[in-house]
Amino acid sequence: MSVINLEQKQIRLKQFLQRISEDESLCQKKSIIDESRSMTELLLMSGYGPWNESIDLARLITLLLEKRGMKGCSEAMMEHILNGGTIDGFLQS
Repeated sequence: MSVINLEQKQIRLKQFLQRISEDESLCQKKSIIDESRSMTELLLMSGYGPWNESIDLARLITLLLEKRGMKGCSEAMMEHILNGGTIDGFLQS
């Protein structure tokens, strides 16, 4: 991967994370603490493997979306957020 592509990916990721941190639909969930899961639980729920490697969060998100019966992947979610959407909006689409 070229340095330019890596820099562009880093910028997109930073924008994505910034938008998620500002997503009011996530702040409105009263019981979000009750619903939070450990990384181990998320890995088990998703069927992620193998366990002896670093975790690819994009792959994990895609697997979790599939478990919810969604056809979208982490890239589609990222595009939705970067285009001004919310997590709830993505999950409901």
